[in-house]
Amino acid sequence: MSEMSGQPTIRDVLARMDEAWNDFSTRVQALPGEVLGARLGDGGWTRKQMLAHITTWHELTVERLSGLMASGEPPGLDEDEDVINARAARAAEGRTSGEIVQSMQDSYARLRREVSRLTDKQLVDHDGFAASVIAGNSYGHYREHLDDLAP
Repeated sequence: MSEMSGQPTIRDVLARMDEAWNDFSTRVQALPGEVLGARLGDGGWTRKQMLAHITTWHELTVERLSGLMASGEPPGLDEDEDVINARAARAAEGRTSGEIVQSMQDSYARLRREVSRLTDKQLVDHDGFAASVIAGNSYGHYREHLDDLAP
């Protein structure tokens, strides 16, 4: 956080994103492809579906941040989170583990690029909308799914 204002800066957010992403991505890369296809718990998603879910939320965050920068107003979601998550899980079907992982990596690069376009003011405007969306769909989200990466 900026020493002067006590508010997070884009630089701070990018550092948090990168640190959490590097940890998460390294753990994903360490898993064999067949482990990515295994179900998480009884009747749960596969790890591939969970990674597709991460990708989907990266992409939605890019869209929402882009909308914020274009209009000056924080955009909502067009669909319910459960509908979005179900669509993300379906999108993983029929795709290889390599395709899923590459797609997730590409989506992180797009997210990072979009976050870097924000100003510090945009990050905290609207009661911290951008900061909250970024945290919830990047470093906070990775933390939520770390246990899913245990072999």
